[in-house]
Amino acid sequence: MYSNYDMYNQYYGFNDYNYRMSEQMNVYSDELLTLNQAINQIRKSVGNERSDELFYDAIIEKAPTEKEKDIIRSIRDDEKKHNQILRELYFEFTGQVIPPDVSAETVDRQLSYKDMLEKALFGELDAVVRYRRIMGTMPSGKSYTLLMSIMTDEIKHANKYNFLIQGADK
Repeated sequence: MYSNYDMYNQYYGFNDYNYRMSEQMNVYSDELLTLNQAINQIRKSVGNERSDELFYDAIIEKAPTEKEKDIIRSIRDDEKKHNQILRELYFEFTGQVIPPDVSAETVDRQLSYKDMLEKALFGELDAVVRYRRIMGTMPSGKSYTLLMSIMTDEIKHANKYNFLIQGADK
């Protein structure tokens, strides 16, 4: 009736598709993560999200309009939420709490506003790749869904930074 159409094959849906197949297709990464490597990446990502949060505070200070400040604040607030989600995932997998990061991160405030936006944009795009790789190892629907929500936020952030960069060109 539907000929060869199968909405659940690797080209039409996700039911049969598994990110572990990406090694054969060489689309998503050069190497696959083990669950332990993914857990280590989650821990590392907690620090990355905290660094992003501080960097975005510095961008807010340089933003020329209240509208731009509000956009960047919304991104920063998402990063705080991501930090908490990642901490909870890490605890679920290891039973260990990641201590609060109290290190004094230094932010290069000498960068121009546009340069800071571009740095933030590429940081968001790198995060998408990192979370996609971690997602590929997640054993449960809940952890997969949480990482998917973080990853889609990162894509949304990249779009917002593109918008801000376009405005900075004017």
